[in-house]
Order: sequence, then structure tokens, then C-alpha cells
Amino acid sequence: MPNHVKTYDGSGDPKDHFKLFQAAAKTERWAMPTWCHMVNSTLTGNAKVWFDKLPRESIDNYEDLRIAFRENYLQQTKHIKDPVEIHHIKQRDGESTKDFMERYKAEILDVEGAPKCMKISGFMHGITHPKLIKRLYEKILRSMDEMYRVTTSFLQGEVAAFSHSRKKAPALWK
Repeated sequence: MPNHVKTYDGSGDPKDHFKLFQAAAKTERWAMPTWCHMVNSTLTGNAKVWFDKLPRESIDNYEDLRIAFRENYLQQTKHIKDPVEIHHIKQRDGESTKDFMERYKAEILDVEGAPKCMKISGFMHGITHPKLIKRLYEKILRSMDEMYRVTTSFLQGEVAAFSHSRKKAPALWK
């Protein structure tokens, strides 16, 4: 098995695993019956248990195996979100703006077809820091990178200002 084909334990997207496996099988030029046997070597944990419990002669070919596998792990398949869902991504109570920014970046990866202006306005709509919101509205942002840069520099400035104010504070008497 090629090194880049990782094992699958039932927790990731089954389509991703099979795409990677199929690419390796084609590169290695395995005969189709070999594909079915080699899939077994990429499975661990829950997925291995599932494979071992398949009824004898229930799989006739690789396509049957692929379909059965995807049906069994359907709940693990990544779902593409509708672009409108961007505006449902909100900063949670107690979540730092930095943590929200990282979560927002990760969540919009599952959104297809949203224009950058919608992604930018979704972020601005989701944050709760009033001074940062004001800063982001001061200038028309042209890209997500620009928005993240402005946000990061704003947050770094806040940290620096806080540190500076703590240094100037008079020492407290014990």
C-alpha cells in the first residue's frame, strides 16, 4: 500500500478515503479484484469491524464494496452548506474574537458558491466586538485576507494597549 494512503477508522469522510485509495490503486495498476482485498488493509477500528461483518458473497465487485461502504458511513460525509448559512455563524458567548475568526475560517470551507462580499459581511455580522466592527466598517474590504489582516492587527493592538496600560498602573500596596 502506498504511504500516502492513510487508514480509515469510520470517523472521516468516506468519499475522501475512497478517492485517495482509488488514485493509489490506479497508479499501482492493480487488477480490480485486488482493489477489494487492498481496501481491507486501509481499514481500522469501527471500519474494520464493519468490513469483517459483511456477509459472505454479499459483495461481487469493487463498485458494490464502494457503495456499501459509503452507505454505511453516510453520516460522516461532508455536506456542502448553502451560502445563506454564512450569516448563521455567530461568535459564541465567552468565545474570543481570535477563536471565532479561526472557527469562521474553518466553517466557510464547507460553503460553496458564496461570493467574497457575502463571506466578508457574514464575518462582520457574526463578531460581537464593537470596536472591531467599527474598524472593519471604516474601509471597504476587498478580500478575506484583508479582513483577516485587519482583524489580526486590531487584536494585536488591543493586546499591546492592555500590556502598556498594565505597565503604567501604579503598584498596589500590600
